[in-house]
Amino acid sequence: MTLYKPCCPADALRRIKMIPINGIPTGITMLNEIIAEVKEMNLNSEQQIKETLLKRVKVYNYISKGAEEIYMKAIMAEYYKP
Repeated sequence: MTLYKPCCPADALRRIKMIPINGIPTGITMLNEIIAEVKEMNLNSEQQIKETLLKRVKVYNYISKGAEEIYMKAIMAEYYKP
């Protein structure tokens, strides 16, 4: 699966998923698409999954270095949802 890139800012806004990060509802652009793409990769380790998710999420979302771990916990919870 090739990740569909939004054509414009309005298209990107339609692709925001709200997830709780440290108890605060936070919008992550392209999260559903990124999760689907990473799942198709069939990565072997949880560390590989985390690194790949973070790298791809940061393409569309600003995440400060100090907040990466908190974001990863929330994103991994979304990744493992059925």
